[in-house]
Amino acid sequence: MDSMNKRERLEATVAGEAVDRPAVALWRHFPGDDQRAADLAAAHIWWQQTYDFDLLKVTPASSYCTQDWGVEIEWRGGDEGTSAYRNHIIDRPEDWLALPVLDPGRGNLAMAREAVRL
Repeated sequence: MDSMNKRERLEATVAGEAVDRPAVALWRHFPGDDQRAADLAAAHIWWQQTYDFDLLKVTPASSYCTQDWGVEIEWRGGDEGTSAYRNHIIDRPEDWLALPVLDPGRGNLAMAREAVRL
């Protein structure tokens, strides 16, 4: 079989077709760098250039999608990026209905989108 590029390999894998080799992807969090779009982008670029994976999964802080609603976290220094949640905004089922619609152009979601754009 001829050598495949990354996209061909991934598309063939998803389609259940033969591939030249298994697709490879690993991901991790980048604590500290995940607080600013440019730093998050740079960390992912370094990760991809260093290991040349078939797929790059962008990994903002695990709590990025909750903080704009008021969830507070405390990073405890772990290299894996684990944070402790200081509060919860959902205590009862009806709390889901009280969540405001957020602007995806602001806050943590905008920062993550900017990192992907970079």
